[in-house]
Amino acid sequence: MLCRYIAIVLLVMVAGCEQQNIEVVQSDARFISVEQRVQSGKANNIHSLIAWQDNEKVFELHRQSGGTYGTHKTSSVPVGAHELHNVHSVTKSFVATLIFIAIDEGKLANLDVPVFSLFPEYQQSDREAKMTITVRDVMNMSTGYALDELATSYSQGSGNVFSRHYMAEDLQTMFLETKLAFEPGSRFAYSGLSTVGLSKIIERIYNKPFTQVMREKIFEPLEIDNYRWLAQHGSNEPGADWGLMLSPLDMGKFGLMWVNRGEYQGQRIVAKHWFDMLRSSSFYSYSMGYRLHFWQIAKISGAVAANGIGEQYIVMLPNQNAVIVATGGNYDIPSMPSLDTVRLLASLL
Repeated sequence: MLCRYIAIVLLVMVAGCEQQNIEVVQSDARFISVEQRVQSGKANNIHSLIAWQDNEKVFELHRQSGGTYGTHKTSSVPVGAHELHNVHSVTKSFVATLIFIAIDEGKLANLDVPVFSLFPEYQQSDREAKMTITVRDVMNMSTGYALDELATSYSQGSGNVFSRHYMAEDLQTMFLETKLAFEPGSRFAYSGLSTVGLSKIIERIYNKPFTQVMREKIFEPLEIDNYRWLAQHGSNEPGADWGLMLSPLDMGKFGLMWVNRGEYQGQRIVAKHWFDMLRSSSFYSYSMGYRLHFWQIAKISGAVAANGIGEQYIVMLPNQNAVIVATGGNYDIPSMPSLDTVRLLASLL
């Protein structure tokens, strides 16, 4: 059996004109190829990479470099196990988990509830057509709204449909009043407005802000007390689709809860059957499957993930009883170097 070692190793490498500091906090001989990949720059702008197996941390590496912190780009993102990091669309999977919990608690009957039945105040002429939109359709990014953030780069600003709800002053009205363009459930169209819609469903059935529900139902049971919400520009509401900042260790708690079928340290947070539903795909995009606000990653058997732009990942590996968390600043690049590194790490578990 290979000896596990725990050490702090500061390695300096030259990437372009910059010097990058890499800290290997925990590893063992089987992970040498992962360390070498990061040291060589093949993981590009990865910030943190942590793995747990059988509920124990087995690997931890951090790399100092630039990216986005809060709403600002910086050449030096705070990096470390306890440092807050933009998780971007990983936020969406947290909001979706509230929907599962609401069904578990009887606040919502099931995934096939018509969304507009929850908003009787909406009485415009297309109400009858929109009554075909179910909670499941919103969870699957198949609302019938012709919005697709993946069609263009986010760097294009107003050229990406994300800016539409980011700048909106009334998010609930925007979600309800967006016109149907195709049959709900028939097509995948990735849009943060879907997640905004889920947050409004949560607020309607719990009669409190979705951030408060998340604190009570997810953060407190997972013992997460170090977090931050970034706000949508127009409404100044917390960004349900992108606005959460978490530490890598706390991202790991969310993954461990899921890989343990909804339990964390003996406490049930979400019913165990939901995880099995997440393991198959309803739609495909970017060579990955998608279902219920989670991704299914190709080339990692059985993997379910929460993903965010810039290569933020919480990857659940039920076949290895493992979780891998990665954070980074890989924005607007066609390849996924951090994900390739996650795949390598997964193959060694």
